[in-house]
This record gives sequence, C-alpha cells and structure tokens, in this order.
Amino acid sequence: MTFLYLNGFRTGVISNISFAGKVVENRINELIPTNHFEFVIASSEYLYRKPNRRIFELALEKAELSASEVWYIGDQYECDIVGARNAGLFPVWYIGAADMRLPEDNDLYRFSVEYQGSVWKGTCQGTR
Repeated sequence: MTFLYLNGFRTGVISNISFAGKVVENRINELIPTNHFEFVIASSEYLYRKPNRRIFELALEKAELSASEVWYIGDQYECDIVGARNAGLFPVWYIGAADMRLPEDNDLYRFSVEYQGSVWKGTCQGTR
C-alpha cells in the first residue's frame, strides 16, 4: 500500500458487506494502518451491490475519474471482475495463494508476482 501511495496511485475500497462503511473502514485501518484509501464504499449503505455497475460508478464519482482511468482489483470473479468490466474499468483478478481456474470464456490477463531478492518481479500473460 505504501508503494502505491508513494508512486502516486490513488486507492479506494468497494465492499459487499452488511456492516456500515465506518465499521469496514475501522477494520481496514486496524489491519493496514498505513493504507491511504480515499474512500470506503460499503454496499450496505447503498441500493446496489457488486456486480451492479452502479456501485462502481459511485466509486468513479467519488474519485472524480472516468472508468478508462481505473484498474479495479478484486478476488471474486463474478462480483469484482465481471462487475468492473461491465462498468468499463480494467479488471485485475487477485487470486492470492489459491489455485483457482479461470472460466472458459475469459479474456483476462493473468499477472504473476513474486519476490526475488529485494524486488518484486511481475509477469503478465493474456489473451486480450
């Protein structure tokens, strides 16, 4: 998170959670005290949940950005990746340690990142 902040990347959170946004924000601040999220959107406070494009549009409005300027990183294929793509954002599927299979009809890039010595090294494969 610090790397993103120091390199001028803006960040925010969209969460499909039943708790209030302030509860989510407090929990994030406990777990990642150095985060620099500009906003936290909890679906419980709006009429929409991911993958509805409107929740992504709310985030774009808060950030004052267009969809073409935003990468959306999420771990749920249907809610995060399909939702972000349908809203016009560039979706990045964070799989983490799980070895999840891509759906057959995907047109996603696949990013791999590993720590080598003192640097992170990333590779990208994709059909898009």
